[in-house]
Amino acid sequence: MQAAFVNNILFGRILSSLGNEYDGDLVSFDDVVVLRAVRGRDARLPCGQGKVFLDGPDSYVLWLKNDRDFLYRFPNENSGSRSLSRDRIFGTSCESGSCHDDTSLLLKRVSDQDAGIYRCRVHYQASPSQDYVIDVRLVESPGMPRVYSDSGVLIKQGYVGPLSLGSDLILVCEVDDEQPDTLVYWRRNGVVIERAHEARPGVLRAEVLVRNATRSELDAHYECLAQNADVTEPLTASVVIRMYLPPISVEIRLNQNFNFEAGQPRVVDCVVVGCVPPPSVTWHLGDNLLRPSVHKELHDGNYTVSSLTLAPSLRDNEHKLVCRAHNSHLPDEVFEDEVTLNVGYRPLCLTSREETVGAVQREAETLTCIVEASPEPIQFSWTFADSKTLYTSVKKVPGYHHRYSSTLTWLPREGDFGLLYCRATNSFGEQKKPCTYSITSGGPPQSPDCGILRSYPHTVRVECQKRWDGGRPQIIHLELFGSEGGLLHNVSNSAGHFHLSDVDEDNNLTAILYSSNNRGRSSSKTMYLQTASTLNASAITEHPVVTLKGQWLQALAGLLTIIVIVALVGVCLGMRSKHEDSDSPDLVLRSDGVFHREPDFEREERLLRTTNITVNQLAACQNATDLNDNECLWDNLIRTAFNDLPQGVYTEEQLFSHFTRKWDGILQQYASSPVPSCRVLVGCGSRLPQQDTCPASQHSYFV
Repeated sequence: MQAAFVNNILFGRILSSLGNEYDGDLVSFDDVVVLRAVRGRDARLPCGQGKVFLDGPDSYVLWLKNDRDFLYRFPNENSGSRSLSRDRIFGTSCESGSCHDDTSLLLKRVSDQDAGIYRCRVHYQASPSQDYVIDVRLVESPGMPRVYSDSGVLIKQGYVGPLSLGSDLILVCEVDDEQPDTLVYWRRNGVVIERAHEARPGVLRAEVLVRNATRSELDAHYECLAQNADVTEPLTASVVIRMYLPPISVEIRLNQNFNFEAGQPRVVDCVVVGCVPPPSVTWHLGDNLLRPSVHKELHDGNYTVSSLTLAPSLRDNEHKLVCRAHNSHLPDEVFEDEVTLNVGYRPLCLTSREETVGAVQREAETLTCIVEASPEPIQFSWTFADSKTLYTSVKKVPGYHHRYSSTLTWLPREGDFGLLYCRATNSFGEQKKPCTYSITSGGPPQSPDCGILRSYPHTVRVECQKRWDGGRPQIIHLELFGSEGGLLHNVSNSAGHFHLSDVDEDNNLTAILYSSNNRGRSSSKTMYLQTASTLNASAITEHPVVTLKGQWLQALAGLLTIIVIVALVGVCLGMRSKHEDSDSPDLVLRSDGVFHREPDFEREERLLRTTNITVNQLAACQNATDLNDNECLWDNLIRTAFNDLPQGVYTEEQLFSHFTRKWDGILQQYASSPVPSCRVLVGCGSRLPQQDTCPASQHSYFV
């Protein structure tokens, strides 16, 4: 460095010349060092060839001039001043940002009276004292260095450039000086790189050539120095190299974690290194320019950091996130880095509620855990109440993009009862909220809650709500019994919804309902259903049946039985005799009393020509030919008589008179009711096929 350079060039001279003014007793020629100082500038005299180390608290350094004048002691009591002559002589201190040895002597603004012999005496505590003698001689200051460009232009602003990579640079330094001992040289960042030569008489010149400039030239400090003294700082002229540089690197820093959880904000840094001047940074996601809510840029010397808070959605999966650095002085170059986003989320349980599972010890139990996740889970884990954990494989649920399942089959034991947790894990982490199952003791199901209703005749509808299934799929069973105890229907299904048709209008329908699974059946529930009233012929509305007191019902039943038997026996015997005398069973009585033959055709042909004709209900009884067929007349008598009977208490004579009038009206209506001249395929008798029955309000005739 500079001190080594000075020591090698100047400090090696030992007393090249001394006068006879010193006595031999005071100093010898071999002990005196001659040092030059520039008149009018500061000079610093060192004590010895290097730093002096004091060996104890009683050690000290004394500076004397001409062995008579005491100048400075270190250390001293008045350490704040460190000088006897404050205006001219100082001990040592930090000057202009650089600290020197406290044992050196600083001479401010050297004048002719400062020339002479100086002695530095070091008093050691454990060894003999040692003296260092310096002969200070004064010289004139050299000329001020001047720096020129290769074109000969004087550089005054203190910098050159900006340069670009690969360019060349020439710096020229000139100093006007005729002193033979003056040195002119170049330093780069404190290192001597070039010495001057005499360009012409009285002018020293030194050149620096920089070829194919690299990044190392950025902010390089070039100094031209002119020096002709040993203890006085040289005169300098310096320039700094400025450059325009592209980035060395543009990097999106994700710490090798390219997973972005959908909707979760994450801070992403883009670091641009080596771009001069500092660049502007933009972010792009796919084809979109991002306008982040949080965006900051930090410029720290060679680094530019742009931070982006990003919360991507699943639509951004596999899109490219680009960080682009823009150097305004290099518009034709693109500097960017890009990463491909992997957007997803941790597994989520498909159901948020706790599911109850009925298990039986040593009986195989199977559970399926379904989650939504992106990407696909790596594994499923099942943790039992006793902290035992099992791992199962992953299966994709067909028809869904992000739905996956895993099935666990195990033999329950006593420690398994309690809560069972199912968790899935993918590259984004483990499922935070597990799917929860409550493992309880299983068995037969509980009885269902059912309701029975009858919206119109011959139809029963049953709606059941299932209860606890006992841990296995359950089936709802319905058994429907008539008033005499006969089984009418025995049906079952898993939904618990039943719609039963062709149910006779018994007074007391009994329904038995229960649930079952492969572990057994529940207790039965019995429900009763009373008959619904027959619908009126003119409108499908249900009329309430008039109920009398028990004693009047018994009397009425006995009376009506006698009357009906007597009346109907005579009518039916007459009709039977006519039917038996007929040679052709296909002859049907017309309304005008004349028989006609019905053509032969199949039932399917009839159905093709079906037409519905609404007529009086008694028309269905027009073709009755035997006693059983006249049950239709009996039904009409009972229905109309009860419907027209006001609520109250009646005598036997009143009831007999009422039913007699009704019977006469029915017979008259039976004889005079108009019926189409065709065979009626539906009727009330038991002789007709059961499938040809019809509701009371509508009758179908095949013409």
